[in-house]
Parts: sequence; C-alpha cells; structure tokens
Amino acid sequence: MKILAIDTSCKTAMVSLSENGTVIAAVQLHDNKTHSVKMLPAVEYVLSSADTKFEDLGALAVTTGPGSYTGLRIGVTTAKTLSYTLKIPLIGINTLEMLAASCDFGGEKANSIVCPMIDARNVRVYGGIYKNGKVLQETCVTECAEFCKKIEQLLNDGAEQVIFIGDGALANKELILDKFADKCVFVPTEFSCGNPQALSYVAAEKYFEAAEADTLAEFDAQNLKVNYYKNYTDSI
Repeated sequence: MKILAIDTSCKTAMVSLSENGTVIAAVQLHDNKTHSVKMLPAVEYVLSSADTKFEDLGALAVTTGPGSYTGLRIGVTTAKTLSYTLKIPLIGINTLEMLAASCDFGGEKANSIVCPMIDARNVRVYGGIYKNGKVLQETCVTECAEFCKKIEQLLNDGAEQVIFIGDGALANKELILDKFADKCVFVPTEFSCGNPQALSYVAAEKYFEAAEADTLAEFDAQNLKVNYYKNYTDSI
C-alpha cells in the first residue's frame, strides 16, 4: 500500500512516497521561497521516479504544524486537492512528531528523550517531548526557559540525554547549553527539518493503526486540522 506524504511546515519541504512504510522515492526542496512553485512538480517527479500513478496511491499524508500559514498552506492545499480528487484518506501529521521520529533513526541512547522545537520568536518555542515514539509532553507554546523546566524534571526522573531538533532549539542553543551542558545533543542544522523516512514512517504508522481500528474514514480532507503558529512580538 503506497502513501504519498508532503511536508511544507519547515524551511526544507519534502515529498516522500512509501510502500508499507518503506520509502521508495523522495525529494527535498531547500528553498522555502519557491515551495509553491515547485511542490506539484516535485510530487509528479517522485511518482514518476517510482513508476507510480496517482491512481496507485492508497492514502495521502501532510504535516499540519505547528508551522507558518504561508508554509503549511502550500502542502495542505496540495494534499487536500489530491485527496478530494482521488477520493483517498488524508492523514494529518504533527510536525513535532515528525521531527521527533527523525531522531529514532540515529542510534542514540535508549534512555534519551527527544525535544523537537519550532521557533516562535522572542525566546518562545513550540515544543513537545518524546521518548521511544511516545509523547511525554503534548505540543505547547511557551518561553524556552519554561519549557526547559519540563525537560529538567524528566532528567531528574532518570533520562540520560536530551536530543534537540528544530529551528527553535538552534535559535535558543546558548540558553539550552547553559541549562543542560553535556547532557544535550543538537541535531545539525542541515538535518533539523526532519527526513523523508521519518515522515513516511509516521504516516504509515497512523494509517495502519486506523485501519486496524476501522477508523480510516476519519482521515479525510474536510476533517483535517491545521495548527498555524503565531510569531510572538515584544508587545505580547
């Protein structure tokens, strides 16, 4: 069963085609100013390179934020249009969950926690905390220093290492290093927007869970919820 997954929530956009959770074709776009122009050609390129037609797809997936309106709109509009046209399920993926899944392929310590962060400006972040694919802290928006207190508690409870990913972590790197010193690891800038394997893995996991629970009907374009973020200013 083939799933086409789209991500335009970060600076690097992705289109990934997978079969039963394994990526068979993918492309990444590193110029966020041209995502609107390049998205549909990227979709067509990925399908063509895997000798796949639109009619061969069993489902679609798209990241739903947190992310900017401009960025998310491109991927969401593309995915919704295809879902309506092809009459196939559309799976929404939390961007932070996708970023966290990107760290599961790196062979880090088993007792690590993963903290994906998206920059909300003025030392605020959209963040979540994950461990072995499980959510320890749901998506929230707060000052980075306050979010670090949640992480500190988990370290006190026995976690050995914190893996940070996302532009929010990089924007607040000095503060984080001051708090956690040698207990933190930062995913390099070039990998901070996730990867196609993680995007496809989360999409397939959600699809098969819903299929087993007989709830695939809930994955449709009309029910898709998108989390557009607000950039905080000094006046708030």
